[in-house]
Amino acid sequence: MLDEKFLNMLCCPKRFCRGDLEESAENEESILKCKNCGDKYSIKEGIPILFPNIKYSSNIHRRHWDLEMNAKSYAKKYNSYLKKQGSAWGLYTHLSELEAINKLTKDIDLSGKTIIDAGCGNGRLLSAYPEAKNKIGIDTSLSLLEETKKREPSFWLICGQLEDMPFKDCIADFSISIRVFQHLQAPEHAFSEMVRVTKPSGYISLEVYNKFNLKELYKKFRMSKLIKNRWPWGLDYDRYYSYREIEKWCGDNFVKPIKYSGAGWGIYFYFFEVIQFRRFAPQWFQKIVFNFFLYLERIIGLWPFFSKTMEKICFIGSIQAKEKNRTFFKKISDRLKSVRKEKKAKEFEKKFENRNYCYIRDDMYHLKSSIDWIKKAQDNTADAGVSRGVSLISSLKSNSRGWQPSYPETTGYIIPTILKAADMLDDYDLLRRAKLMADWELSIIFRDGAVHGGNIGVKSNCAVFDTGQVIRGLYAIYKKTNEKKYLDVAIKSSNWILNNENARKGNWTENNASSVDSSTTTYNIYAIAPIIEMGVDIGNSEFKELGRRAAEFTVSMQNDSGWFEGADFKKTDSALLHTIAYTIDGLWDVGILLDEEKFLNSAKKGLDGVLSQMNDRGFIPGRMDSDWNASADWACLTSIAQIGVACVKVYKKGGNKKYLEAALKAKDFLKTCQNNFNDEHGGLGALWGSWPISGGYGKYEALNWAVKYFADLLIALRSVN
Repeated sequence: MLDEKFLNMLCCPKRFCRGDLEESAENEESILKCKNCGDKYSIKEGIPILFPNIKYSSNIHRRHWDLEMNAKSYAKKYNSYLKKQGSAWGLYTHLSELEAINKLTKDIDLSGKTIIDAGCGNGRLLSAYPEAKNKIGIDTSLSLLEETKKREPSFWLICGQLEDMPFKDCIADFSISIRVFQHLQAPEHAFSEMVRVTKPSGYISLEVYNKFNLKELYKKFRMSKLIKNRWPWGLDYDRYYSYREIEKWCGDNFVKPIKYSGAGWGIYFYFFEVIQFRRFAPQWFQKIVFNFFLYLERIIGLWPFFSKTMEKICFIGSIQAKEKNRTFFKKISDRLKSVRKEKKAKEFEKKFENRNYCYIRDDMYHLKSSIDWIKKAQDNTADAGVSRGVSLISSLKSNSRGWQPSYPETTGYIIPTILKAADMLDDYDLLRRAKLMADWELSIIFRDGAVHGGNIGVKSNCAVFDTGQVIRGLYAIYKKTNEKKYLDVAIKSSNWILNNENARKGNWTENNASSVDSSTTTYNIYAIAPIIEMGVDIGNSEFKELGRRAAEFTVSMQNDSGWFEGADFKKTDSALLHTIAYTIDGLWDVGILLDEEKFLNSAKKGLDGVLSQMNDRGFIPGRMDSDWNASADWACLTSIAQIGVACVKVYKKGGNKKYLEAALKAKDFLKTCQNNFNDEHGGLGALWGSWPISGGYGKYEALNWAVKYFADLLIALRSVN
């Protein structure tokens, strides 16, 4: 039987499934079966064999080094290095590689942590970190893994491919691959997978053969048609990479490079091999020579020039690493690129405003378009979270394609939208995606139940509002699947919010997002609503009373005109309609859940104030002062969708058609703003932060929460039409 903790880390290797696995017996042999797609996977000598769609490639794990005799030979050779035995050349190479990695990890505490070695071979790297708690190795060679298991029975080993690793998101604190990428046809997929299975606070490390070394020229010479038949290189495919490729992979996956280190010199091939040094020189003399080169590496391996030009280039990075200071020339270059992109963005904005309205279609088309965009936002991150959005102008938080890292808060409250759309569109894939989102949230949530504030690329922090939004998603997926793991975490997160309440006054002055003024969090009522819903359902009076206190506090912040003091991210004389809409919608939901007319009337009063500024087209100013006077000439599209959703709720409660008419106007206006005709800029179905798209909220950005609330509005209106 597999260790239960290990089994819980595994998933179906098919990237369009990634369902949970369960162990069972078939024909008196242990197998793993996917709970989602039903595919079955073998277990040999305690090693699961997990390749995607293995029935189409039954011998995919049979490589040259996997032949029984070859595997035993490799295992014997590498095992001898662990005992500091073997040839002078082999031992030098082993020490050189591991020391280069150790230079990068010397300031990282891996005690009690989980390590994944991608392309582990005989597990020599895993053996170098005895302080780690869980040591996981994945390799395509089953025979080599079987030899490894004999030496290290405590290792958790998987036979699989790096481009489609059968691990759940965010299970490792440190993921590394040594001298494997040269064999891969799609190394960018393997790197993305390493990022996916590593925690945002964890580290990703590589050691690859360096294209910026003379050995690259020697290799090309040996692999040329003229030479390879007489003097074969030994590999039909052998590709080297430079730090530039590594940094591109990093940029695409929101990883920030921390440090580089060099290993080896390459001279042993293009010079020593020619003179047959390793064949004819005595071992004692070879040891002197190789030890000299190792000594040099220890001194200069981290120097900027040598770290990127030696035979092997070693790298370490992290999603949450501190952004390095840019050089003067880099700042100038980035600024010039930004100016060019802003010029193109302005050109697109004019074209978009003049042409987009021509492509408006029926509501169902726009709903499908919205959901398809959310799928795309999920697919453009390495993990199962949903990208914060896409920017027309490159920024420090966007990759080369403009996409931004996953956002725990919004991914959480996108889950209920996806579940509703799955039922409405009869799309099973949406349920799968919602579960992946929820499982990703579970994998990154803090032990006390708090949720990471902001996107996963920023330094870890705890945020009350973000936590409430994730509770909203976890409770929705629990009600859909009845899987208790989601309810358990939702309760733990709710208790964390309860314990951080400010003296039981219904507000929170600590553990708010780092970008938020602690005195302006009236909108937190929206994050409390799902806690009350759960409290009502499971009979938790503490959760219900928490909601009552929060609602009372919110009402106390409302003035005579219905405007809410502190319903903004900063303390100003006006407020963003987005946060006002959160306040109105949250207060209404609490009033419904607690059957409290006082809260419903307060929410309706605020809603009426907002609607006083809606024009005939459905446009509402993005900021308003305490008398509901416009203080911005642009619209926040997210908030118009939110106000539309609130209007539907109020209409369904009381039947006043003015609210339904307002919701319809909001919907029709947003249809003119959604990207309906151009798949290059933000993607079809995108909805911008502002209108015009150069407005003051999310300038030139298509945001996932804007699309989410527009989809919510379209779904809500179908229930009343």
